[in-house]
Amino acid sequence: MPYTDPSTVNWSSGMGEAFNYLNEVTSSWFSNLLLIAIYIIFATGFYFAKRDFFGAMAVGGFSTFVVALLLFVGGTISGITFSVVIAVAIVGFASLWVGQD
Repeated sequence: MPYTDPSTVNWSSGMGEAFNYLNEVTSSWFSNLLLIAIYIIFATGFYFAKRDFFGAMAVGGFSTFVVALLLFVGGTISGITFSVVIAVAIVGFASLWVGQD
């Protein structure tokens, strides 16, 4: 499948154009890996600050949900990816709610 030539993309029009091109070339894996990286960064940061695993899952899920919502409204991620992010956020909050003594 031929992709758009990088020289035909208007790179000066903003990050949206760059995200669209990168998602087209990588079959939407760029946005998926961006969301995974956001989850890992926030969850790891919270875990090392508070030593609370369930809280880290909740913070990582919520931060990923906020970014995924913005990307979904912008049309960068699909509905399936967004629903997986919602499921991960719900599991994080449920584990925080059930896991506390």
